[in-house]
Amino acid sequence: MNAPPDSRSTLERWLALLVRYWAFNMTLAYARTSWYPGFGYTPDEKAQMRSISEKFRFGQYVVWVLVVAVIALPIMAIIGTAGLYPAIHGANPATMPAALFFLSFVPVIIAAFTIGLPLTMLLSSALVGRWYKVADSDLPDRATTAHFFHKMWFQFTRIAILMMVVLVPLWILVPDNSKFWAAERLVLPVLGPAVTVLLAVYYFSARLKRKA
Repeated sequence: MNAPPDSRSTLERWLALLVRYWAFNMTLAYARTSWYPGFGYTPDEKAQMRSISEKFRFGQYVVWVLVVAVIALPIMAIIGTAGLYPAIHGANPATMPAALFFLSFVPVIIAAFTIGLPLTMLLSSALVGRWYKVADSDLPDRATTAHFFHKMWFQFTRIAILMMVVLVPLWILVPDNSKFWAAERLVLPVLGPAVTVLLAVYYFSARLKRKA
């Protein structure tokens, strides 16, 4: 027997929950200001997010934020450790160029934006949605989920690209004999997985959008 047209996979449900809480988050932000740096939405999109956020109480959103904060701690710690390890392993902090040490934080920030934060919010949405027994009927439909999920990832990607811009002046400051070392042991190992995950998410997002 074929699945009903509105049936969703586990991941699709998690994404719909993520859009649900993200909509409340942005609605709350736009209630205080008309402009939010890095996350622009049209008046129609704002109205749609406001409609989504009206389906649950503020207390549930607060729980989601708290869970995001708790889950973010180990995820960001793992990203930070993995990103800084190539720079500090076997190196002498006393002789390491300051620019090179500062450069090690850039791929960590990029990985945090492209992997850590979205993964944290997705897991938190799944947990809170399960605790509150959120029904599928209270979730945004596939088309809405695909639209806002894709746009949110684009916004995070744009922020990550801006972080990449920071690499340019820092790269100039790094001594010539350290540039190849930085690329081989610092930038590529951390940015490689970030780009891979980013492309995978965009691929899934496009499939979800076509399915809607």
